[in-house]
Amino acid sequence: MNDKSIDKNFVTKTTLINKNNIEFNTQSANEYYHTSSSSSDYSNCNTSNTIISSDYNSNSNNNNRDKNRNIETLLSDSPLHRLIPYARMNSKDKKLLIDNNLLVINGKFSKYELEILTKNWQKFCDDYECDEDMKTRLLGFFAFSDRYSKPERKTFRYFMRSSQFLLRLANGLPNRSIHEIYYTARRKFNTLKRISQLSDADKIDVNRLPLVYGRKWAKIAEKYQCNPSSLSTYYITYYDSNGEPYYRGKWTPDEDRRLLAAMRRVLNTDDLRQHIFTKNIPYKQIRDLAEINRSEIIVANRWYTNLRWFIAQWDQLEDQWTHKDSARLVYCLFRYNFTDESDIDWDVIKEKFANISSFNALMRNWRLIKQTVPTFESKSYKQIIDFLYDNLLPQYLNPDDDGLKEFEIFFDN
Repeated sequence: MNDKSIDKNFVTKTTLINKNNIEFNTQSANEYYHTSSSSSDYSNCNTSNTIISSDYNSNSNNNNRDKNRNIETLLSDSPLHRLIPYARMNSKDKKLLIDNNLLVINGKFSKYELEILTKNWQKFCDDYECDEDMKTRLLGFFAFSDRYSKPERKTFRYFMRSSQFLLRLANGLPNRSIHEIYYTARRKFNTLKRISQLSDADKIDVNRLPLVYGRKWAKIAEKYQCNPSSLSTYYITYYDSNGEPYYRGKWTPDEDRRLLAAMRRVLNTDDLRQHIFTKNIPYKQIRDLAEINRSEIIVANRWYTNLRWFIAQWDQLEDQWTHKDSARLVYCLFRYNFTDESDIDWDVIKEKFANISSFNALMRNWRLIKQTVPTFESKSYKQIIDFLYDNLLPQYLNPDDDGLKEFEIFFDN
């Protein structure tokens, strides 16, 4: 069976998706598909800049048909999306972005962007009358498992291409990569159960299934309509490669001592303050050296949420100063844009922190924050602030807020 012979009616397990009322313009709308070497997988797909809805009458002539059509632009016409119209990007694609001077925004989606993405998703699902099974497959869950025959999988791939699902999802988000858009949709719109929502009996089953099937998380998750990511994270957090459970109790002072000692050896330093914001720390190596019977995820979390702040001596912050206050201080100093630490107007700064009783307390807190920057003694004030803004501030952004809005309100008051 070739793509051209596949019928336009796509059948899911419960719903017939009738595409008679959705006509595709099969002329290519953009030559990026043919000129870009990075988009070779899509060069043979029918592309279009519009999807045209109408009560199509096969006996009417073209002129009357054009007059009666309600034309609505549903596909992204962003150069970024036309150049790289698929979700998986490689190093060549990233170089292509630089060569074409294309702006790509990364990080958390704003409330406005999420509203656009939600509207695009709902519109697509409405147009194709998607049932829950099809929505799950559109988001990349269980799409190519054993429950579907090879012809069904091929038909679904053809449907994904011909409906231009990814370009429809990306409409109105010109500076977000297809990769970011698709994986945000996967997280936001899937209705799969998390591991915490499974029954106790199912959890017992889940604990033994990796020993039967191996770590084929999608196959195991499909059995329970569970999110594969939630399942895999749960298993590797609480079970070792032999299926034996890790210790889950409260951390002991001896474990903390051995963990910090192992970190000093692996990172080859006596001053762990230099690694408060270090990424890609080899936690597995550190855990094995410390002989701690916990997963590397739990070990990493212990360092990230507790021990690094103990090392930074933030337990000595004065006047009930919180980590959030530290982030607010960094944001204010960044926004005031002082050229040097000696130029800081601490009177203005202190007015924003009513809980601070004295200048000495405020300055002590600032010194403790500053010392978490690697080799801070040899850095300029601007370098210190830039580092803290990039590394400390993001940890305290409210995921339900629109970017830095909370910090902007604090600064403006």
